[in-house]
Amino acid sequence: MIQVYLVKRYMRKRKRNGAREYRWVLRWEESGEWQCESTGTADRTLAEGLQKQKWAELNIPECQPEPEPEPEPAKATWKECKDALKRAMEADNLRPGYVSDALLMFDNFRQMFPEAATPADVTVAMAQEYKRQRSEAKVSPWTIKVDLATLKAAFGKWLGRECGLLISNPFANVKPPKCDDPEVRIVTASESQALFDWLAKRWNNWRLPLVYLEIAVLLGWRATEIASIRNDDLLADGFVRVAASRSKTRRHKYGWLPPDLYADLQACATGEWVFGRFSDELRRLLVLWKKQPHHAAMVKDFSPKRLVCWIQDEIKRFNDDQEGESFTLHDFRRTAITGLQTAGVTEKETSLMVGATPEVIRKHYEKMDAKVIAKRSVLRRLQSDESGKKNDPNAPIFARLLRAEPILALDDSEEMSQTIGA
Repeated sequence: MIQVYLVKRYMRKRKRNGAREYRWVLRWEESGEWQCESTGTADRTLAEGLQKQKWAELNIPECQPEPEPEPEPAKATWKECKDALKRAMEADNLRPGYVSDALLMFDNFRQMFPEAATPADVTVAMAQEYKRQRSEAKVSPWTIKVDLATLKAAFGKWLGRECGLLISNPFANVKPPKCDDPEVRIVTASESQALFDWLAKRWNNWRLPLVYLEIAVLLGWRATEIASIRNDDLLADGFVRVAASRSKTRRHKYGWLPPDLYADLQACATGEWVFGRFSDELRRLLVLWKKQPHHAAMVKDFSPKRLVCWIQDEIKRFNDDQEGESFTLHDFRRTAITGLQTAGVTEKETSLMVGATPEVIRKHYEKMDAKVIAKRSVLRRLQSDESGKKNDPNAPIFARLLRAEPILALDDSEEMSQTIGA
């Protein structure tokens, strides 16, 4: 029988009080030679436990049972993961639209790869193949980028960290495609007027869609946010509001309307919705003006999404009848934001009003005329030199030469109004 001894071995390092530190060491004699093994601890209880393990290892090695492999946990099924994903997203109070889109994308991915019996069987190669197949289907790079971000969050954040159903994220290192900066389309004043005239002729001077578009051009809010304004969002003194529960940014947004446009907006209201008269008036026009009672019977009750889809369809029909570059309903938001920036509204104020960060505004929404900006900037510089250095003999030579010529008035509002629709 081999005896295992516990020995205290002191170290060179000392404690703050001057006492020497130590570690417990195991010593035993084997084949006429003394063996030594450090426990790495100064705790006697832990060292004694290691001493017993070493004694058992040296004296009865046959009694050491081999550790049994842990049973592999059962993999969660697609349905279990989908239900857990839905519950986790709803618990974080995400928008119902985003939750439904994420679940739909989750189902579409499963259909593309039926060989994966469970989400845990999804590999990095499948994730890469998903990107390739979407690209080969001529899907926009921006759409692929958003889809990859959604699936990365679904497999990693929600099913991995939040629910603990997956141990790896196959989309973690899938690189999204390169995306070109989007071309910002501005609706000019003539195009806006042509659309308004076309709608008035097509729908017998129906004011409701025109009021909606005028608000879109003026305030620059998102299409569904405008359509979801309720009666209690009509505030005093011409102010209107988008409640935080219906705003994408989850914050209240406020706008102001001229008295005549505010009165027209009030005339469109019924029930709880400001544009609640849409369905009833559309049915009436289809029966009396279009002579299409069968179409009128198919018009459903009002909802913000139904109004937005109808206006989008009307703009598409207008573009089909016109020559030149087409535009969309969302382009009115870009036009409004560009108009605010051109009018001198600061980025911070514009960001607060329309609900978009300054970075997003610069990249996706504003389209400034470089020539007008160049002219306006130089004129402001010259006027500043004229007022600040009029009697300064030390003024730069080029400034004195420029002041010899008359400086044009700083008024480019007409030039910009021809570009930006109002």
